[in-house]
Amino acid sequence: MSELPEKFATLKISSRQIALLNALGELGNLRKAALAIHTTQPAASLLLQQLEERLGVQLFERLPRGMQPTLFGDVMIRYAQGALHEFEYAEAQIAELARGAAGMVRIGTVMGPVPTVLTRGVLAFKAQHPKVRVAIEVGTSDTLLPALIRGDFDLVLGRLPDQLDSQGLDIQLFEQGERMRIIARPGHPLANRPNTRLADLAPLTWILHPIDSPMRRQVENALKAAQLIQPLDIIETSSILATTAMLESSDMIAVVPNDVAEHYARYGMITVLAVELPLAMANLGLLTSKARPMSAAVKGLLGYLTNNDGL
Repeated sequence: MSELPEKFATLKISSRQIALLNALGELGNLRKAALAIHTTQPAASLLLQQLEERLGVQLFERLPRGMQPTLFGDVMIRYAQGALHEFEYAEAQIAELARGAAGMVRIGTVMGPVPTVLTRGVLAFKAQHPKVRVAIEVGTSDTLLPALIRGDFDLVLGRLPDQLDSQGLDIQLFEQGERMRIIARPGHPLANRPNTRLADLAPLTWILHPIDSPMRRQVENALKAAQLIQPLDIIETSSILATTAMLESSDMIAVVPNDVAEHYARYGMITVLAVELPLAMANLGLLTSKARPMSAAVKGLLGYLTNNDGL
């Protein structure tokens, strides 16, 4: 058998070593990691030693009560986690195909595009591809985008957090950013009052997205710009079910994207207060990973989403 080309020489890493790196990253202990991958501690130690010798660097510091990854070890752990994610996804796809599905697409999305762009695109796609499994998870951009990079999603509808490096992503931006609206229950004391000011809302309980999300930061900046500097009474959640349930039973208010507000107002579940937030949200985008090849199912759904009027 001919030798591998030189550029592939450093890629010799076994599945056992990948599993060991992942276990060490999670457990920080060689004995526990060996048990997790169903081997002995001496065998695990040998696997790690062989990998370090091949790479020519130390991956872990041996401490009295465990093992601490070095900078090199952190890199290898991330790649081991990514490899395991890919194998898990491949296993899930094979299981779906074996059950008669024609593929699988995993979507992460923020709340805003769900009633419009996402729903129209997915329904049109499913009408032509009924055997493709589509899984949708709603969250906030600060959690969805790292999950996309890890391989948990095939595509994400969201906005870029300021601190995220987007070089590994393909991004197709929406034409306009979202307008945010302040909502409350029907019959709220401030409903239908034309001259309501933001200052009138300061004493109320606000339902806002979690503190690290891009939407929360933008809302807080808007409130500061309106000189609402006193501490607000806040409940944090990204769940629209929790939001509407609490609004229904109280005089709380919430901030949601315009399309979401219009969707729930259409069914009489909420009312939109006549108060403008001085807020310009970053444009929403359709994001995919450059590092991961797209399946035919993912490419197909992307076509329906990018041909949508929202993009």
